[in-house]
Amino acid sequence: MIVKNIAEGKQFVPFINLTVANERLADFFSRAQLWLVDKVIGTGIETALEAAIPQNSTDSHADLRMHCRRVITEKALLDAVPEMDVQLTEAGFAVQQNDNFVPASSQRVDRLIGQLQTNLKTDTDALVKYLMAKSTGTEAYTSWRGTEQFTRLTQAFMPVTEFYWMLGPEHEPVSYDQFYASLPRMARGMRTVADYYVSIAEIDRLLEMYRDDDLLEIHKRAIRELRVVAMMADCNQERARAAAARARDVMLTQPDSFPQFKASDAFTMGGINLDAGRTVNFV
Repeated sequence: MIVKNIAEGKQFVPFINLTVANERLADFFSRAQLWLVDKVIGTGIETALEAAIPQNSTDSHADLRMHCRRVITEKALLDAVPEMDVQLTEAGFAVQQNDNFVPASSQRVDRLIGQLQTNLKTDTDALVKYLMAKSTGTEAYTSWRGTEQFTRLTQAFMPVTEFYWMLGPEHEPVSYDQFYASLPRMARGMRTVADYYVSIAEIDRLLEMYRDDDLLEIHKRAIRELRVVAMMADCNQERARAAAARARDVMLTQPDSFPQFKASDAFTMGGINLDAGRTVNFV
């Protein structure tokens, strides 16, 4: 296990006084690790983090281990909070009480869940950004870029929830799971809308360059607009089309930097084939 006991995890949630026994939370931590492996790190990094550290050796994964432990702890507690005071008795489900503690109000529990959700998004973003930086050709964890987790996270040029702040906090997903589940839909929406402006072939080329960390500044400018297309395609298509048009304008300033766009109808037709009123369902 990446988090072996409550003592290892409680440093990451100082706003909660954890007094329960390890066995009460063991399954939540186990499931949280499975969630992290499935959503972000993949089995290769899990194996590296679970390997024993030789005696008198420096932990070469110390920073990554810290990121992962923080995320696992927050996810485990987020799942555990709604269930921890409920017990199954002969008479049915009951809420645990004793002489030393007063059950927290539903408002306090809701605030705690909200805080854990916010922290989980922020800290999972931090983990993904760490892996993005440490998985280039000259850094550690290069194999992560070959995982299905990396492929999914990058499919809409948006591997972190942080990008939603470009649109305003009201657009931010409630939970990390909501964000993760929306990625394929956002990618489909981006490709469908932007095809009329820059071509799918150019999007595929930019995506390959993005995943290889091989972008020029002009490419990054276009990708920033395509990211907005992805976020807006299924909720505000007018805004999505406007962002796609801006991506096209960026490409028109240096068309040789976007060869697939330059070879497409979106370039040669000068935009007259763009249907501004087209509505598409991306679900």
